Amino acid sequence: MIKGTGIDMTEVDRIKNNIENERFLHKIYSTVEIEYLKSRKFNPQTAAGMFAAKEAVSKCLGTGFTNFGPCDIEVVKDEMGKPGIILKNNAKKRAQELNIETIHLSISHTSEYAVAYCVAE
Repeated sequence: MIKGTGIDMTEVDRIKNNIENERFLHKIYSTVEIEYLKSRKFNPQTAAGMFAAKEAVSKCLGTGFTNFGPCDIEVVKDEMGKPGIILKNNAKKRAQELNIETIHLSISHTSEYAVAYCVAE
């Protein structure tokens, strides 16, 4: 049963203009995500896609970033490159309150925009 959906579109330039700012990086991305972004040479489309995913999941949980922050939503990839989500702290607690067991995630981008869509079950 679907328990929530979320979508977000982010301008790549907005992220590109901030990606070299350490404070911004640590406010938005987890240590694991920052290491992944380093391995991708801080590709702005990748970073924007991850940001859009965090926003989409926060909407899916019905709160936006009210009771938790972007670092509580970690964007990961499996061995085939499929994106996934690891929830932490209050984001995880919110998902448990909603009886959410799985969040499916899709991310795409152009040179100008990144979009993410998620479905919670």
